[in-house]
Amino acid sequence: MVRAVVLGGALAVLAAAQLAWGGSNQAASWDVAVGEQGRAPAGTPKGATLNQFFPGKLTINAGDKVNFTSFGFHTVSYHAGKAPPPPLGPVQGATYEGIDNAAGEPFYFNGQQAFAYNLDHFGPSGPKTISGKTPASSGAIFAMSLKKPGKASYTFPKTGSYKLICNLHPGMEMTVAVKPKGATVPTAEDVAARVKVETDAAWAKAKALGATKPPARQVVMGIDGRKSSGGRTTILDFLPALSTVRAGTTVTFVNRAPSEIHNVALGPLKYLDKFMKQTDVFPTGPNSKNQVTPVFVYGSDPRGTAYDGANNGNGFYATPLADGTRGGLPNAVRVTFTKPGKYHFICLLHGPDMAADIRVTK
Repeated sequence: MVRAVVLGGALAVLAAAQLAWGGSNQAASWDVAVGEQGRAPAGTPKGATLNQFFPGKLTINAGDKVNFTSFGFHTVSYHAGKAPPPPLGPVQGATYEGIDNAAGEPFYFNGQQAFAYNLDHFGPSGPKTISGKTPASSGAIFAMSLKKPGKASYTFPKTGSYKLICNLHPGMEMTVAVKPKGATVPTAEDVAARVKVETDAAWAKAKALGATKPPARQVVMGIDGRKSSGGRTTILDFLPALSTVRAGTTVTFVNRAPSEIHNVALGPLKYLDKFMKQTDVFPTGPNSKNQVTPVFVYGSDPRGTAYDGANNGNGFYATPLADGTRGGLPNAVRVTFTKPGKYHFICLLHGPDMAADIRVTK
């Protein structure tokens, strides 16, 4: 009996030591935050968000499981060294047709190549294990409520280094380093402490970004901070909130957010909402309608068309998307304002919360 008690005590001490040093032959479960997990600190600029994994690097043992939680709109994707699929693509043999403006006239993009959303970019695929050869993606994970985050879990059975990304936000990535079973790895407490440090640092960057003052005749549409381990801090907003220019001025809208895409849209908010619901149809299943709104690709008007507050019968005007990475899209769009007035504009992709105004004087 004494021997059994002593042996049991020794095993308990050994188990405690393994947990303290982070090494164990038993499979463990780890938590990773995909983007922010709560409200921003007081004083954080409007529109600030964290396109970042926390922690940016996680070291685990072979056989461990990693649980990912998201309150934003992200994916957890492993592409096995391959390029991620594009977010949209042309629909073979299809063109945009029958889309008229508020004056009853056809938009200029009728007859142009139609585009659809790529389900491989947004949807789930692959196994629930990540081992080096087979790509896998959670698809878009997002919160159903303030208390119910989107979730995804993956098991890592083999040693190695695995790069995970968010398909939706370029530069948002993390590394999972997998060591042999029983090897020493950081403890859960160590990881939690690092997550706090990285999260606090990410939020701190937002204040400096929000103070950005662009040059005259320029509006910043979204801005990212310098890339950190795990991703970037970004501001989903236009800066400045109010610009003043003379009639005839061309204003340049520059996307300085490599992890985001944006556009500029003017016109009645109710009309903008209705137009998007009618023309931008994200599929809900394999056989459901799938269409990218034509203004994301072509804009509402031919390039070089000025804005006078009455475009398309009701003041509707939208630019194509601008990509902050200077990838397949331009990183800036230009609008010439010809008539005095105060005009409100938004980003159609991110909705009416990403908005600002421009005052045009004589």
